[in-house]
Amino acid sequence: MLEVKIADLPKKLTMFEAVENCYTEQIRFVWSRLREGVSVMVRCEKQIIPYLQGILKKRLTTDGKNVTFIDGRPPAGSTDSPPRVIGMVNQLRSLVNNTEPNKVFFLSYLDIITSTAIGGLSQEAKEIMTIIHENPLLVLATFEDPDFPIPELIGQAFPARAEMLGLPRARMAKLLTAEEARKFTATDPINLMSLYKFVSGLNPVRFREIMGIFARKTDLDPKIPDMLANYLNELRGYTACAGASLSHIHLDRDIAGYPKVKQQIRDNILNLLQRANQAADEKEVRQLETIIPKGLIFHGPPGTGKTLFAKGIAEALNAAIYIVSGPELKSKWVGEGEANIRRLFARARATAPAVIVFDELDSIAAQRTGNTGDGGTQAAHSMVNQLLTEMDGFRKEQLVLVIGTTNFLSCLDPAFLRPGRFEYQIEIPYPEWEDRRAILDLYNRGFETGLTADDLDLLAGWTSRLTDTGTPHTGDHLNALMRNLKRWLINHGRTAIDDASLKAWLKELEGGFSLTPEEERVVAIHECGHALLYRRGNRHDEIRKVTLEGGGGGTLGLVESKARRPNAFFTESRLRNDIAICLGGYAAEKLVFGEISTGASADLQTATRIASDMVAVHGMGGQTAPRFLGGENQANALLMGQASARVDVLLAEALVQATRFLEAHRDQLDRLADLLIEKRTLTPEDLAAFFRATEAAPPGPATPAADALAARAYAPADPAPAPRPGDHHGAGTGTGTGAGPDDGLPSPAASQPRPGTGA
Repeated sequence: MLEVKIADLPKKLTMFEAVENCYTEQIRFVWSRLREGVSVMVRCEKQIIPYLQGILKKRLTTDGKNVTFIDGRPPAGSTDSPPRVIGMVNQLRSLVNNTEPNKVFFLSYLDIITSTAIGGLSQEAKEIMTIIHENPLLVLATFEDPDFPIPELIGQAFPARAEMLGLPRARMAKLLTAEEARKFTATDPINLMSLYKFVSGLNPVRFREIMGIFARKTDLDPKIPDMLANYLNELRGYTACAGASLSHIHLDRDIAGYPKVKQQIRDNILNLLQRANQAADEKEVRQLETIIPKGLIFHGPPGTGKTLFAKGIAEALNAAIYIVSGPELKSKWVGEGEANIRRLFARARATAPAVIVFDELDSIAAQRTGNTGDGGTQAAHSMVNQLLTEMDGFRKEQLVLVIGTTNFLSCLDPAFLRPGRFEYQIEIPYPEWEDRRAILDLYNRGFETGLTADDLDLLAGWTSRLTDTGTPHTGDHLNALMRNLKRWLINHGRTAIDDASLKAWLKELEGGFSLTPEEERVVAIHECGHALLYRRGNRHDEIRKVTLEGGGGGTLGLVESKARRPNAFFTESRLRNDIAICLGGYAAEKLVFGEISTGASADLQTATRIASDMVAVHGMGGQTAPRFLGGENQANALLMGQASARVDVLLAEALVQATRFLEAHRDQLDRLADLLIEKRTLTPEDLAAFFRATEAAPPGPATPAADALAARAYAPADPAPAPRPGDHHGAGTGTGTGAGPDDGLPSPAASQPRPGTGA
């Protein structure tokens, strides 16, 4: 049980007692092996070696053994004092022919003497290796610090090995005094898990030193606010050492948006760990530790906050955090990369709870190949193997969570993704409208720019288009945008923004482009054509807004719709309807003005992409024999020619549907365009009121196949292949990029965003 009565805890503890209480079984094992004449290597931290040697010497002396320390110190009265390392080598050299019975030698610093030099073994290591292997009757007890691993060739001389690292959870009641316990609880019994999670990686000597500090403090008083929290924070400051840092990024306070991602983190990690920390039954704790992932991967586009979420997890766990990248671990020397990984994990275990973040994990964990001729590739393979070994060798009691971040999940070696390693992956996608608004609100408060709720709504919609680099806005883009706004306010002598200033700032971002009244009418007709086609399919509730307030990248206006759900399932009729919506602006311009503008280019690309995916990927479109035409089949000109003809039919049918609907609702189209020009932006409420006022009853469901025969008259003779854009609908200049992720149209054959030429 992890709940212990305070009266049952020790009253006092010496350092020797603490070490013996902590590693009772391991010490018994080492003592019995040495007594039997078997050399032993103990893996432990340097701080506990003097106490271990004292305990073992006392036991071995009682058994009649003669214990000698090889420490490199010169004999008493000697005037010759070579360096300690040379002295130890000389002492070992004198033992080569040792046959003295009942003799046990303690060599405390073999790891330091023989630690691998860059590029190979040191001269001292080579000599000691020769000495030890030439004298198999020599009984040695030596110690290996995790930071100074002994070369395996030397390690082979030690048949017995023991490890004494960290604090076993079951021994905590033997390491804490009653006086110290009262600093961390005002109730009796005490649940040791609440304390253990912060000290599990310490050695007992370090733990006793820290507890000695708290022994002199005032007992916990529950009436004093934050007294326990302050004690625990101070404790964490003592235990998070060895170059580690503590995160101050709060998962909710400092990371805006992404509620689903945060819930995944809580359900699969934080809640389970919290329950384990509160559990008093050892069996329940072990069960919870078994189901908590050892590692997780955050994947998604650059700039979406993957590392930020890792820091949020570390803060929630009050964990030390180590953020490393591939180049920091790699080395031109053989074995040095693996040694760096070993040292990293050793430090993390010593400062547990700890979070190791491998930034851009794919740089060191890319898929391995069978190529044995590439030395660089083989070095990378060795690092991958070492990382996998470290993860498989976790001690559950010491909480070390490994997080990888990557932009390319598909590039990772499959060995990382199997259960038991990075078995849990969380996607951090481009932010949706709600996420962008929350992120903007966070920066609005941080930069004190004075944006109102309506301003934030407007800006969240404004950032739905693509950036100048052709990608949707990420958290980093939004941060840069708000910093730009703050600079604009300072340069214009303002402390906060108003409506006129916001429009002036956005106009500067857009390059100051303005439309003539005639051009504005074309854009309004175009956007209202899209909106009415949404209405035709009874999908007008998907529209967030219809606006003439253009965005960056040459976009003049847009219809912003709700984001599609991830991995959405679409029927053929839904996809046909999507194509018709895409062509709504094109059909409206042609109907009203008798010609089209360059603003329809992005819509044509999106419609062509959807139709192409329907035919080539999903077997839709009425082919006589549906088949998959992606992959290698794309090189078959005959097959792709057949697919192109079916794409033509799909586009022509959709254009007929869009044109006939707009002809039947021409009055609505004109009146909605007038309203849009008047108000500049139409909200869902504006659209609902408009449709209520202009319709006796809502339209029935669309029937896209009804006009298939008439559609042939509209079929283009030889459409050129088009690039694949994003899914916004809007009028553009034909040269900009304005598509973004908050769209209602599907992207059935691709998971990555596709840049467009207008929104």
